Parts: sequence; structure tokens; C-alpha cells
Amino acid sequence: MYADLSVWLALFTEDESRANRAASLLAEHEDDLQVSLVTFVELFLIEESYPFDRERAVTAMLDLAEFDDDPAVLYRASRYREQGRPTFEAFHAAIADERGIPGATGDSGAETTWLQLDQTMD
Repeated sequence: MYADLSVWLALFTEDESRANRAASLLAEHEDDLQVSLVTFVELFLIEESYPFDRERAVTAMLDLAEFDDDPAVLYRASRYREQGRPTFEAFHAAIADERGIPGATGDSGAETTWLQLDQTMD
């Protein structure tokens, strides 16, 4: 069963009644919860509107639900976001890095090359 962003977001808000309801739903389905890469992308996209600790949220979600991809992608995307990259760009680069797509940095220490039409990124 997939829990959508509204359930996860309720856990990270200050609205105690919503957080309690979300926690109850998650506990009720704890053995059957899954979270998708798209949910994490959504979370990163809305973080400017809702204050929460991104990496702590990712870790909590991974602790509560099954994720069928490499969690390293999420933490690398988070680091790219901290460096000022837009969400989609951060995820594209993180996926390329973690899956070893040619031209990606991986752990080689080389810099990621960003090809953009309107501006140069470091």
C-alpha cells in the first residue's frame, strides 16, 4: 500500500491532530507500506512551503515504509538541493551518480558536468 504525500507531510507538521491521524494510519498498515521515488520528489518540491528537516524526513519515511530503489539517491539529491540545485535537477544528477550512468561523477571525485542552455552551473 502506498501512502501519499499528505500522510507523510502530516507527520512533519505542527498540527498535532493531523500528525496523530497520520501516525495511526501508518501504524495500522505498517507491514504493508511502500513509498515511491515520486513521493520523495514531491516532498522536496514542497519543502519551501512547509518547514521540516529534509534528511530527517527521508530517514523517517525509509524507516516506516519499503522503498524499492537505492536510498543513497535520496541523500545525494538532498545534498544537491543544499548546494542550490533545483529539485528535478538534483534527482536527475543523484540517479545518474548512484546508478553509474556514463559521465556522472559517482565517487570518482570528478565534478558533475551541468549542460544548460541559459546559464552555466558549477
